[in-house]
Amino acid sequence: MAGFGNLHVVSLPGPAPTAPVAVLLHGFLQSSWTWRHNLAALAAQFTVHAVCLPGFGWSDKPAQQSYRQSHQAERIVALLEVLGVTQAHLIGNSLGAALSLHLALVAPARVGKLVLVNPAASDLGLWSAAVAAHQAPLQPLWHLPGMRRLFGLGLRHVAYASVPIDQAFVDQWFANLDTPGAKRAATQVLRHYGKDLRALEARLPDIVHPALVLWGQSDRIVPRATAESLARRLGDGRLEIFDCSGHCPMEEEPALFNREVLRFLGAT
Repeated sequence: MAGFGNLHVVSLPGPAPTAPVAVLLHGFLQSSWTWRHNLAALAAQFTVHAVCLPGFGWSDKPAQQSYRQSHQAERIVALLEVLGVTQAHLIGNSLGAALSLHLALVAPARVGKLVLVNPAASDLGLWSAAVAAHQAPLQPLWHLPGMRRLFGLGLRHVAYASVPIDQAFVDQWFANLDTPGAKRAATQVLRHYGKDLRALEARLPDIVHPALVLWGQSDRIVPRATAESLARRLGDGRLEIFDCSGHCPMEEEPALFNREVLRFLGAT
């Protein structure tokens, strides 16, 4: 993509050339792999594009690029142009949900409905203090001995409630984090996290798109009160709770997730 590089997109055609489009946006440190249990089910009704966001997954991570929410939104709009998509439903998890909201603000005509899965916010409860440490030299921390083991423990006890986190699962995450530029991009996202999310939240009442907020009961990253507040502040939002999930219901309860999303998006 001009001015950035290549974006990795997993695309599945819908049942007809005129099928509506769904674009899937993953969360912080994740990739299009996070939607592996959902692509086929969604493609039964939609043309589906699961994007590795700029700076993450298998997309390019060039130096001296900005990974602010506003710039990420511009790149997704440019990607839709390349794909020939005039309008798409957006399904985003965590930071990808925040990006979906940003897209609804800057390019409202291009957005249909919003599915916001455990959406990131400026208020993350106990985690807010950790995110606020964005001025610290975070990049060297990625290289500390034992970081891979610590990361695996974090996934087990913070992000996921019902997915077995074995070594192969952790290695899949680090396969992307070990690519050139990945840790630098992640560090920059954290550095601007609070400012970008507070600016977004100030404009939430301007979003008029129908929105489904999905939240996993065992999520230790996004508090329930944060998800409830988002659903209330959106003009046309509602909240659904997943009892057996943590931060990633699309991976933890994929059958229920797929059914709820298809129902909300109007598929038969």
